[in-house]
Amino acid sequence: MSKPHHTLPPATEHALSSLSDVYGQAGLGPADLDYYSTSDWFENLAANCLQPTERAAVFACGEMVLPMRIGPTALGPLRGVTARGLSNFYSCRFTPAGLEQSTNAPAELAAIGQHLSQQGIATLWFDALDEGPKDLMVQGLEQAGWLVEPFAQFGNWYLDVSSLDFDTYWQDRPGAHRNTGQRRYRALIERGDGRAVCFAAADEAEAAIAAYEGVYARSWQPAEPFPDYMPGLVRKGLTAGEVQVWSLFVGDVAVAAQVWVRRHSQATIFKLAYDQDWGKQSVGTVLTMAAMKSALADPTVAEIDLGWGDDA
Repeated sequence: MSKPHHTLPPATEHALSSLSDVYGQAGLGPADLDYYSTSDWFENLAANCLQPTERAAVFACGEMVLPMRIGPTALGPLRGVTARGLSNFYSCRFTPAGLEQSTNAPAELAAIGQHLSQQGIATLWFDALDEGPKDLMVQGLEQAGWLVEPFAQFGNWYLDVSSLDFDTYWQDRPGAHRNTGQRRYRALIERGDGRAVCFAAADEAEAAIAAYEGVYARSWQPAEPFPDYMPGLVRKGLTAGEVQVWSLFVGDVAVAAQVWVRRHSQATIFKLAYDQDWGKQSVGTVLTMAAMKSALADPTVAEIDLGWGDDA
């Protein structure tokens, strides 16, 4: 890492517990933050996903605010300290807050990068950066003297639904998928004892968690590496009115579940699972139909994000 040959604005470090105050000092309000930049998101991640040797911190400069996780690292016999964006495989997106509002983003990012190097940080790592934030991050860190290597991490599919209704959306699905879904929907919902339930209120959090975790335990999904993370997300998200848990019940038994994150005009299908014993009944598709009908009937939803993944 080379020494930068220019003067940068000062950067400061703060505890994660003061993130809301740091946002205020940077002139950032709720309208400037997507869900993956909120205090709720970062606090739940830090409370349930950090390693025992890691700590969370917030670095700020001007209008730029960057939550990080800091801990020891090793490369063969070499030992050092690494700083990562406060994110992991749960993070659909990681963007330094204030990036769009800043009039001097590269210099502010450079100041944070210089501050980190002066604290003895040996390596930096950022997950889930979109192309625009990635380019500015590269520019800022290189200005601070860091050697930077961008890499592709995962694909992300999303759908513009600003002028789309459910019937139009559904008619555009592959024929076999569409016909199976309609047939199973009629059998389970219209003629059977199936019902799609949306948990969206704070006092429904425990029922939502029980339904989701019951389905997840009987699904193909591997065990959660951080078992308290999803309950924390649901409790905080339902309290804030920005998470929904959809569940398909047959009688009194939940057989499919989905967690949606909804903030501003965007909805993310964050997690989904179905009971493998009900797989032949297409319960996952039936629940998706119900949740999509609700989202596409909501005029405030302009985009549906499918999160991590680039599979067909």
